[in-house]
Amino acid sequence: MTGSAGAAGTAARRIAAALAALAVLAAAPGCGRSAERQEADALLHAIDVLRDAPSEARAAREALLAELERQPASTPPAASARDTCARAYRLLLDATAAEARVRALLEAPDGAAGPGALSDLTDLAAADAKVKESAEIMPKCAEALSNLRRAARIGM
Repeated sequence: MTGSAGAAGTAARRIAAALAALAVLAAAPGCGRSAERQEADALLHAIDVLRDAPSEARAAREALLAELERQPASTPPAASARDTCARAYRLLLDATAAEARVRALLEAPDGAAGPGALSDLTDLAAADAKVKESAEIMPKCAEALSNLRRAARIGM
């Protein structure tokens, strides 16, 4: 091994050691991300998981929405993102549930619908209104998420 190869190996080891030390410092409590940044990251993750969840698994999406609604949001951008997105998804999930009730009613054998059938059919009109309102709020949710990401990058 030549002297320059040995020096290059030593330099590479020093750089690797310095990078490892930086990673340890960044992960240490009190160093690295602020509480507001951690809160923003958790909120963004909760919204991403909800958005990416399969729509057919309604109970799972309900649980994810409840988790989003429980997320702490101590800054205005975090509160706006949580509240706006939770509202949009709540409307959408409520509409989906009403549509499922009506679909079940329509698929029921004759006479099995029961006395609540008329109110279930009325729910269909309400479901349509909720889907439309959700569609109006979704762009506001996207904007609030963008604002939260921007605020988290600059240190809230």
